[in-house]
Amino acid sequence: MAHAGHTTTATSLTSNSSMAMEMQMNFYFSTSMTLLFQSWNISTVQGLVGSIFALLFLSIFYEGLKSFREYLMHVAVESLRLPSNSCSDVKPTTGKRTWRSVFLGKSKLPLFIHVIQSILQVIQMGVAYLLMLAVMTFNGWIFLAIVFGSGIGYLIFGWIKFLYGVGATQDSNDCCN
Repeated sequence: MAHAGHTTTATSLTSNSSMAMEMQMNFYFSTSMTLLFQSWNISTVQGLVGSIFALLFLSIFYEGLKSFREYLMHVAVESLRLPSNSCSDVKPTTGKRTWRSVFLGKSKLPLFIHVIQSILQVIQMGVAYLLMLAVMTFNGWIFLAIVFGSGIGYLIFGWIKFLYGVGATQDSNDCCN
């Protein structure tokens, strides 16, 4: 590694040759770049446009996945709620479903939803890190594609957060909250 010129030199494991790699540390607008994987090499305008649309749709998918997880959380919370007409008769530790019945397997739906939520969390984090790494290429076109894709995704799926988001599952008339 040569620190004086801020150029990193790496030795290939398959051969004894050296190659110099410079990392771009400011935004640039170019049609020539390698994105995420060495095989994703962009060298034409058509390749850049295709990559922009791929990342735009990946950002929209990411926003949809976040909203779908909010919806699943709403379903899980609703399945654990007590009937609203039994507030005065039911103690907090008894009811339709308890945490003990959920984790001991007596209630399949919330456990199933939690397993699905966990799998979706892994997928969501993988997509999020891929998008982050794509932005870290500092290519302005890639950055704009991801930002606009996120905005379009929120426009399409954001209403789900208002319907099922934090606090939306609690009814102010429900005495059992």
